Amino acid sequence: MMIKKLSRSPVLDNEKCVENAGGNRFDLVLIASARARELSRQHRQAENKGQLNAPITSLIEIQEGKIGKEYLKRIR
Repeated sequence: MMIKKLSRSPVLDNEKCVENAGGNRFDLVLIASARARELSRQHRQAENKGQLNAPITSLIEIQEGKIGKEYLKRIR
C-alpha cells in the first residue's frame, strides 16, 4: 500500500534548524525572522523561488545550512 502525500509544503526538521542556528531556539527565531524580513523586502534573492512564502524559505535555508549563527553577526 502506497501512502500519498497530501500536502505540497516542504518537510521542515525543527531539530536540524535549531542545530544549524547554534543550538538555541531563540537564536533560530531571530535568524529566521530577520531573513524572512529581508526576503519579503527583496533585499536579497532567494534561491528557492516559487510559491513558498518568506518565513518558510528562511527556515529551509537554515535547515540546509545556508544560513547559520554567523547571520546574526551580519545583521546587528
